[in-house]
Amino acid sequence: MNTAQAILLQKKLHEIPEASGCEVRTKQTLIDYLKSESDLEIIDCGKWFYAAHREGAGLPGIALRADMDAVTGADGRPYHGCGHDGHSSVMAALAASIRGQTLGRNLFFLFQHAEETGAGAAECCSIFDREKIGAIYGFHNCPDFPEGAVLLLHDTFACASRGAMLRFEGSQTHAAYPENGRNPVFPMAAFFSRWQALTDPSLYGGMVLATPVCVTAGSRSFGVAAGSGEIDLTLRAWHDGDLKRLAALVRITAQQLAMQAGIGFSYEEQDVFPATVNDPALYETVERAAALAGLRCITPGEPFRWSEDFGCYGARCPAFFCGIGAGEDAPGLHTPDYRWSEAVTDAALRLFSALIRI
Repeated sequence: MNTAQAILLQKKLHEIPEASGCEVRTKQTLIDYLKSESDLEIIDCGKWFYAAHREGAGLPGIALRADMDAVTGADGRPYHGCGHDGHSSVMAALAASIRGQTLGRNLFFLFQHAEETGAGAAECCSIFDREKIGAIYGFHNCPDFPEGAVLLLHDTFACASRGAMLRFEGSQTHAAYPENGRNPVFPMAAFFSRWQALTDPSLYGGMVLATPVCVTAGSRSFGVAAGSGEIDLTLRAWHDGDLKRLAALVRITAQQLAMQAGIGFSYEEQDVFPATVNDPALYETVERAAALAGLRCITPGEPFRWSEDFGCYGARCPAFFCGIGAGEDAPGLHTPDYRWSEAVTDAALRLFSALIRI
């Protein structure tokens, strides 16, 4: 295994973070590394690429996916606060480690852009039209769990989520004559009074969560009553069907309240992530690989609340996503103090090295 190479590559990628959809230097750095250290065929697909290890047209094909974009910090600049530099360096080093080897299968190392916005995986699904892939695997580093432990979940691994923007359009007026306008604040306030009903657990098959992330109305102009407003929410659920139902209830409720107040209403979504659901037949394969690699397996008590666009791949072929513990006291993902754990590099390389040989 190329653990030392993976660590050096991760440090190099860490210095050139790029926002989703802008991974130009990151992509080229990975391609240059693979051209230098591996004998794989590089297939450049624009914003993303994959490297192919081919042994024969009739052999089974397995894909291993790594994401390569960075998150945006409070200062508006990208930084590797989620560990995608580590994910990519692990898969690149694994690709280099099989140079000249015969594994009895075809392997495809997929380096994906724009995971943070949920846009990348859908665009990368064209790999399934080009190659015969029977299974795809991926992983994420996970703070709050013992370093190097493999985290396995049946069914949902990470939540489905989407951003919902509720826009209320009334009409402004002089603040001394509020009766002459249509102020959106009142239907907006009424919407929040329905919160418990919208997220009532009896309506859903699993956990659902609605989180206000931004609420605006009018401006700080004390002579003018507000004429427009917006509520932005992040909606989450363990199951895709539950998220669809929650989003419909949110939209219909807000629309009805706006109509009752004579206020215009529009609804828009962005950053849409399907649930990352593990194929049951692949669970045993990953568990066996962990045992062969001498790694401890842990089953978290529930799916992770964050989302992963890896869920898109499960609609095209059997898919399995696991976690690698980054340390019980490690700073959380997307926090200013986040750091990559080299123990994750070692464990992930051991796990996937065993997996591709089963």
